Amino acid sequence: MTVTVKVDAQGRVVIPHVERERLGLLAGGTLELVSTPEGVLLKRRRQATVTSDEDGLVMVTLDDAGTVSNTDATQAIHDQRDER
Repeated sequence: MTVTVKVDAQGRVVIPHVERERLGLLAGGTLELVSTPEGVLLKRRRQATVTSDEDGLVMVTLDDAGTVSNTDATQAIHDQRDER
């Protein structure tokens, strides 16, 4: 799907409602802007919480019920480990 949007004076664009709904983007959600040779890519950033159970097993809990890639889960684990 291709949609044309305008950039306002403050550099903002409006993501059409149907796309926000499809992606599960809520007000206050976070997107990553990725520079590519073709332009920019906006990626939904999932918030993950990393904890461990009483046996030390690492658990990743996502703030949304969507699917997460192994790469995203692994990155969340590494981020949590590096915070300690």
